[in-house]
Amino acid sequence: MHLWTGAIQRFLYSQAFADGLRTTAAVLTPALLGFYLGNFDISFTVALGAMCAAFTDSAGPVHHKRNGMLLNILLCFVVALFTPLAQGHPFFMGVLIAVVTFVCALFMVYGARAAAVGSTAILVLILTMDKPVAPGKILEHAAQIAAGGGFYLVLSLFFYYLQPYRIAQR
Repeated sequence: MHLWTGAIQRFLYSQAFADGLRTTAAVLTPALLGFYLGNFDISFTVALGAMCAAFTDSAGPVHHKRNGMLLNILLCFVVALFTPLAQGHPFFMGVLIAVVTFVCALFMVYGARAAAVGSTAILVLILTMDKPVAPGKILEHAAQIAAGGGFYLVLSLFFYYLQPYRIAQR
């Protein structure tokens, strides 16, 4: 019985558990807030941006984390901006898919964090392709994804500056 207690305690104090809690809180907060306020569609879009930023928040120096998440927010914003513009035109959508997929796949050369940035941009492309966005709401849609990423970035940096040596301690 004592062996299980120690293993559970180590897990609850681990970095993986803390990262999981932070990611869960960052993704669920906009979704639950939107559900409570009756804007469920908007909250899912914001939660998508937070989830994409969370994928790029891997271990490493804080300036790499920050720069990776900022690049992720910018790239997801651009992809979310251009995808609805190309939705009604099969040729342009095909070109957009080819270009975004190729460019984002090349990010793998720069390591795991950059690969995550590219993968999340492709994820935004795929999820936005299926969602019809009114022409007057395209910028708003892209801004909601960027806002979710910004929310996660602020939350992640807040926890880092609150306990900067916590990762090393764990």
